[in-house]
Amino acid sequence: MSAKKIFLYDVKLFRNKLIKRTWAVISLFVVFVAYNSLQVPKEGRLQFFTIFLPLLALFFWFLRKNYLKQIEILSSGKIEIEGGSLKQFDSNGNCASIRIKDLEQITTDKFRGYDRIVLETKEKIHPIVNIESQDELVSILEKESGVKRLVDLTEDRLWNLKTPLYFVPSLLVLVVTYIPFIKSKFPILSPEFLGLFFNVNLIIYLLYLPEKQNHTISQFSLKRRMIFISLVVFFFQVYIQLDKSGWLKN
Repeated sequence: MSAKKIFLYDVKLFRNKLIKRTWAVISLFVVFVAYNSLQVPKEGRLQFFTIFLPLLALFFWFLRKNYLKQIEILSSGKIEIEGGSLKQFDSNGNCASIRIKDLEQITTDKFRGYDRIVLETKEKIHPIVNIESQDELVSILEKESGVKRLVDLTEDRLWNLKTPLYFVPSLLVLVVTYIPFIKSKFPILSPEFLGLFFNVNLIIYLLYLPEKQNHTISQFSLKRRMIFISLVVFFFQVYIQLDKSGWLKN
């Protein structure tokens, strides 16, 4: 019987990435609120801030709670190998177990910027993300199961070298918006229209963006969250334009 081996999650790497992503989201939201407050007439700004400042506070509270919760979950989890079994413990002490001899495929890849191992048996698919000493863990699994790892080099990042091509329409609208001759022919061209057009462009890009399966809870996928945020921003933009036009007052 093999000796017990414990692998912990890379909390430091996760914390650094999470801090950067959280501040990026906060910064974008603050810029969005600040910019759009300037688009609202002075007499309507009090109403604007009455709506969006509580929303901003709620947004900050949610991000902080989510940040602390994720760090707690990752810090409390671990992977344990003993007696021919792999056991994954979560923050509540619950354990998911796999008999190593039952493994049919071992795949290593990148998932949202983290190293990942995907273990497959006849019954289920078991992902392990952001574990320390991943190569050592995979080597043990290969040795005990007799299955060689497959390496998936497919990228799932939101940004790559081809991404700018999807935003060529927005770039063209940006250019023609500031060409006086064209702008005089099409009065609809304005910074506000550019913002709406870019957001629609972003939503279409996200809809067709390929995404790797997380093999856990699909409804919480990054792609769906990004689309939801973009739709919320779009409706905010429409609200501001309707308010500026006086349609809401009428």
